[in-house]
Amino acid sequence: MAAANRQNTDILFRRADEAWRAEMIQRHGETAVARLRYTPEARGEPGSRLRQAYNARERAYQLWIRARGLGDFRHAPRRSAAGPEPVPAPLDA
Repeated sequence: MAAANRQNTDILFRRADEAWRAEMIQRHGETAVARLRYTPEARGEPGSRLRQAYNARERAYQLWIRARGLGDFRHAPRRSAAGPEPVPAPLDA
């Protein structure tokens, strides 16, 4: 059953993502998905078709990660490309 649930969430997320991409392209042009994915413009105005598609995609994404026991990496602390932050020296040294 878990495998079927994962497969169903794959299909649901893929379809929701396709609908959101189509709305993004229609509203903002061919390069919109790559340029605007993580900007407020990707969400659309309240009540718009783009907002409805975005909300459906977000719900499908949450189901997709839940079916796999994953967390939402978008809310994880960002790491520097230079590596981890240095640990400060103890105060009593």
